[in-house]
Parts: sequence; structure tokens; C-alpha cells
Amino acid sequence: MDELPSVKPLSLQRRRYLSFFLLGLFVLGLPFLYLYATGYRFSLDANGTFISTGGLYVAAKRTGAEIYIDNQLVRETRTFRTAFYAQGLEPGTHRVHVQRDGYHTWVKELPVYAHVVTEAQAFNIALVPQLRFVSPWKNSVGDTVLFASSTLAASSTNTVVVQKSKDTAKLISDTEYETLLELFSGEAQKTPTTASLPGRVGDLLGGSATTTATTTKESNSVRLYQQGDDVAVSWTSSRESMPYYYCAEEFDLLGDVASEVPTASPVTKKAALALAADVTTEMIGPVQSVSQDALCTPEIILDRRGETVRDFDFYPGSTDLALLTLDSGVYVEEFDGRAWHNMQPIVLGKGFHARVQNGQIYLYDGKLVYQVIVE
Repeated sequence: MDELPSVKPLSLQRRRYLSFFLLGLFVLGLPFLYLYATGYRFSLDANGTFISTGGLYVAAKRTGAEIYIDNQLVRETRTFRTAFYAQGLEPGTHRVHVQRDGYHTWVKELPVYAHVVTEAQAFNIALVPQLRFVSPWKNSVGDTVLFASSTLAASSTNTVVVQKSKDTAKLISDTEYETLLELFSGEAQKTPTTASLPGRVGDLLGGSATTTATTTKESNSVRLYQQGDDVAVSWTSSRESMPYYYCAEEFDLLGDVASEVPTASPVTKKAALALAADVTTEMIGPVQSVSQDALCTPEIILDRRGETVRDFDFYPGSTDLALLTLDSGVYVEEFDGRAWHNMQPIVLGKGFHARVQNGQIYLYDGKLVYQVIVE
């Protein structure tokens, strides 16, 4: 009977030769692995030598957004992949865009240094805000009743009924409106309609008028406060845990922001250009940190675009974004001042005040309260 075929083990001598061969390959390749991990790349354009490179780590707060680096699409964010690490970038200034249809575009010029990963946090606010209208009155079926059509460029998430007659005999007072109005009691303005409102609401609307912000806010070692006519932000904890943008060095900008914004929808591009013009690879590498030699500015002044700051607070769920109420509307602005402060409007219009309560944003225009639906 024929013997079954079998695989014989390597001899001890051959195994020894193979072990030495693999060990030699590892030793020979170790310097190249080290050079690659520390940012060196082999370049044929540089006469076949190794060149120093850096990286960019860009995190987006929204899924479905497109991340561009130097006008090249590098990532479309997904549910569990909202950041992108680009390695092997030449040192110098690079332009980053994060955009999504229906949202404002985030644009930033960032410096890339050899052997360092530059970090950035992008955000995108909806072009058309989602608001829940809260008025002093409801009808018998619970719909919010207005006595005039809203002129806000916004989408209402609740049913709103416009009643031509100002007769309130068949209407029901909305207790939620009374409760929310207490958030704005210091800024409530006297209006010609206060006589027709429920008694407690009328009293609240008769409060003293205040047009400038005066409150200091603190969250996770970040202090947001008024400094003269401006709003400033400062870090209150140790230097070792200080965010990178407090120690940003001066660097050369690329030039005209408008000419480099990638084409998305026309509205998105227009919004990005208007805001920018106001301020003339899956491996995760070492994210940017603050070195002991860096010159850090403990205070950053936010850009108020020459307008009066009516209110300010932290944007819900964030310690690197501010909610600013200016004369022209309510905006979200980043603390990162490298190149410029990105600022995107939540709602445009005069006479607003804003409050953050239990992670929700509420707006007041002297008559109605609006809850901003934050996705």
C-alpha cells in the first residue's frame, strides 16, 4: 500500500538560516520604518533623496461632509469616520475646506511643519435653520398661533397658524412661552402688544432693556468673557493640557480665499466667501500638542465684525465654539484664530437675543421665542 504524502519539517540548520535572514531583513528595514514614521519620504523629484514631511488631522462634526485639502477631495465623512489624517504633506501652508450641501462651508489655511501633525476642528451650520416657534398663544388643538407671518428665513418644525384677528378670547395661554421668557427677562423689550398678552407675560416684557453682554461663562477650563466691547476666551488650566490654537505661530497665507473655495452648491460657496472675506491614510499620528518652547497667548479675542455683542455663550456640546449674538444675527464662531476665525450664522436678523439652556439654544426677538433644533 502506497504511503500517504506528508510534509517534512525543515531541518534545524535551514530553520536557523531562515531566522537569521528574517532578522537581517528587520534590522535593515528598521531605519526606513523609523524615517517613515517620523515624516520622511523618498522623493524622486528631490534627486532621489529623503525629504521631511508633516501631516494634517482634520475632524468634522457632521457626517456626510466632504473634506478637501488643497482642493483635492480626501474624505467623505461617515457615521464612524468623521476625521481624516493626511500624511506626507510638504511643509508650508495648506488650505482645507469641509463642506456639505445645505450647510455653510468651513474654510481654513493651516501651517504644516516637518515631523508634526497639525490639528483642526471643522464645523458646518445649516444654511436654513430649523426652528420651533413658541408664541404666547395656542389654539384649541395645540397649534402655535401667530398674528403675523414670520419673515425669518427658517423652517418651522411645529405647526404654526397665522390668525388675522387679534382676538384672544378663544386662544389658550402657552405656559411654555412664559417659562422660556424668563430666560430673557433682562432683555425683554416693551412692545405695543403687551396689553393683549397674559398678565405674567406682560410683566416680563416690561423688564429693563439691556443691549450688551456682561456674563462670564466657564466650561472645562475654558473661560468666555467680555473685555470692553469684545468677547475673549482664555485657558484656565495647565499649559500641558492647553489647546494648540493658543500657541499658533505666524505663517504665510496663500492669498485670495475666494478663488480657492471648491465648487459645491452656489449658495454654500457664496456663504463661505462672504464669511471668509470679512477677515481679510487611516493611521492616526501624533496629534498636535503644545511644546514647552512655544510662545502661547493665554487670551484670544473673538471677531465681532465691528458689531455690538448682545449675548454670548458656549455652543452646546462644545468648548471650542462660541454662540455670539450680534446686531445682524446669531452666529457660531470658532476659537481657533489661525489665519482667521470661521464664523457661520444660525439666523440672520436684527433685535435677537440668545440663551443656552439644558443644551438647547433659544432665541427671542421681542415677541416670539424660537428653539433652534441643533442636530
